[in-house]
Amino acid sequence: MTDRSTLLVAIDAGATKTVLRIATPSGEVLGEGRGGPANIATSVEQAAKSMEAALRSAMRAADLTDDALHDGAVKWIAAAGAAGAEVAGRPEKLKELLLYLTIFDVRTDAYTSCLGAHGGADGAIVAIGTGSVGYAICGDRNHRVGGWGFPQSDEGGGARIGLAAVRHMLAASDGRVGETGLSVSVRHYLQELGADPMMWSVGASATDFAVLAPVVLRTAKNGCGAAAKLLEDAGQDIAGLVDALLKRDGFSELHVAFSGGLASELLPWCPQAVRDKGVLCQGTSLDGAMKLAMERARMM
Repeated sequence: MTDRSTLLVAIDAGATKTVLRIATPSGEVLGEGRGGPANIATSVEQAAKSMEAALRSAMRAADLTDDALHDGAVKWIAAAGAAGAEVAGRPEKLKELLLYLTIFDVRTDAYTSCLGAHGGADGAIVAIGTGSVGYAICGDRNHRVGGWGFPQSDEGGGARIGLAAVRHMLAASDGRVGETGLSVSVRHYLQELGADPMMWSVGASATDFAVLAPVVLRTAKNGCGAAAKLLEDAGQDIAGLVDALLKRDGFSELHVAFSGGLASELLPWCPQAVRDKGVLCQGTSLDGAMKLAMERARMM
C-alpha cells in the first residue's frame, strides 16, 4: 500500500478557477479536484475557500477522509501558482487561512507556468490570453515583464485587441476613417448581442473586450487589412515582451514557450525572429506547482 504519511499538493489558482492535484513524493497522482476563482489580489478569503474546496474534492478522489487535514497523520507539502501573488502580503495571509498545510510555498502563476513549460529547466514563457505576461527563470534569478492589468498593460492580449477593434469601429461610425470589414463585423457582432455598438464599451471589462478577439482573427483571415494591422500590432507587442525578457545578462539564450488561449492564433502574426525562439510547452502551471512541491519535499 502507498505510504501516505507525506503528501504533495499542487495548486493552479487562477482568476476564474482552481485546479488541485494530490500526489505522493515519488510523483504518483492520487486525486485531482477543482474549485472556484482564486485571485489572491482580489480576495484572499475567496481564494482560500476555492483552494479548500478543490483540496477536499481531490481528497475524496484519493479516498482520503477530511480527518487527514487535522489529525496530524499526514504531512502536507503544498505549492501554489496563484494569480495576484505578487501583491505584497497576500501570500502570507493565504498561508494563515490554510494552516493545516505543513509547508505552503505560494508563487505567482507566471512562475509555475514557466517552471511547468520547461519541465523544471531554465526557460521563458509568454502567456497570451485575455491579457499577456512574460516570465523567465535562469538559475536562481527570475524576471517578469508585462501583465500589469488592462487597459494599462497586457499588450498583445485579447482584451487589448478587442479594445483596438472597438476604437476602429467607433471611428468608422463617426466617419473619421472609412468603413472596413472589421468595423462592419464588430458592429454586427455587438448588435447581435442586443447592444448599442456606440455605447457597449462603457463599463466593459477586459473579459468583455477579449470576446472580440476572435472577430478580429476571423475578419483578418477573410482578407481585411484593418484587422490584419491590429494583429500585426499585437504581434509586435508580443515581440516586445520577448525582447524585454531575454535582454538581461544571461537570459539571451533561453527558449521561449508560448501558452494561453490565443497563443497559437497570434504566433503567425509575430515577427519570424520571435517564432524561431519558440518551443512547445512541456507542461502546465499545475505541473510546475507539483515540481515546486517535490522540491520542497526533498529539502525536508
